[in-house]
Amino acid sequence: MLQTITDKSVFHQAIPELPMGKYAHFVLLRETNSYPLFQTDGELNLARVSKGLAEQDITSRIIMFKRKQTTPERLTGRELLRLHQIIAASKEEEAAGKGRFCEYNSADFCKACPDCIWYGFAIGSSGSERSKTLVDSAFSITGYDESHEQMTFNAPYETGTMGKGGVMKTSIGEQDHVLPQVYFPAVITLKDPTEAGFLYVLNNILRTKRYGAQTTRTGTVQNRVMAIIFADGEIFSNLKLTQKVHDVLSTNGHLTPPLQTAQVEQAILSAIPELLQVDSVVPQTYQGEQLLSLLNEANTIFSDSEKLAGLIKQATNEAQAYAKQYGALKSKK
Repeated sequence: MLQTITDKSVFHQAIPELPMGKYAHFVLLRETNSYPLFQTDGELNLARVSKGLAEQDITSRIIMFKRKQTTPERLTGRELLRLHQIIAASKEEEAAGKGRFCEYNSADFCKACPDCIWYGFAIGSSGSERSKTLVDSAFSITGYDESHEQMTFNAPYETGTMGKGGVMKTSIGEQDHVLPQVYFPAVITLKDPTEAGFLYVLNNILRTKRYGAQTTRTGTVQNRVMAIIFADGEIFSNLKLTQKVHDVLSTNGHLTPPLQTAQVEQAILSAIPELLQVDSVVPQTYQGEQLLSLLNEANTIFSDSEKLAGLIKQATNEAQAYAKQYGALKSKK
């Protein structure tokens, strides 16, 4: 499929049963484009950590928990699987031949679609599949004080006011929002990818636009792919990447919020090779012009209905073959 990746040994021809030491890492820069809510129990998720690897002063950073990243991306992929009738939205649709019924976060995972196999599922005694897509919590580059705003919300009547019949409505409150142009460096790792599986996960990342709570009203995030790294092991963590980027921006005098996208991107690109040096892996790194060529080629597939249908079909065939040979659909003799 991808002509820009000439070394096809980075991919498997079929999804293997056991870990085989092939990793594809997507190094991302997630940029908020509105006022998202990354929260639990009504408050933004925070962590107290060192500002940088060199600068050891403690700061509070906003956290984008792992499920706040994977769930929207999984749901994006599942939309496509329903569109192409790989999975069905109900038992009635399944009976009508519109795919196998697969319900997210329930006992009715189909156990054999690309979503189930690449992102995993767990339904007790009915079976489970360990995720091959590894995600961890991401941390804001700037501290909490520079990255949030307390905003007042209300629920007016249809007249646009808070009063009706001389009685004022009491549904008013405050909510802590993440500001626009706050950056969360992140690494998504795909274990033992096939080419179709790699493209399926990449497409989910690029197509997903909203994260966090209240996504019908806010939560727009842009995912910028800064590098794709094939390696024989895992690479640096999200926190280390964020701290290294903080150090680079601080050294260059570019830490004044709101941060400038070009400066943050350059800081990530300079941080990647330094972090890889201490990771004890053998990497093949795509960034700069090489990465641009790869993403352009991938987008020609994602934006062409026939090519995308072929990709979805290939990813589905691989997932179903794995499920029948090694997974939850394996026949018991």
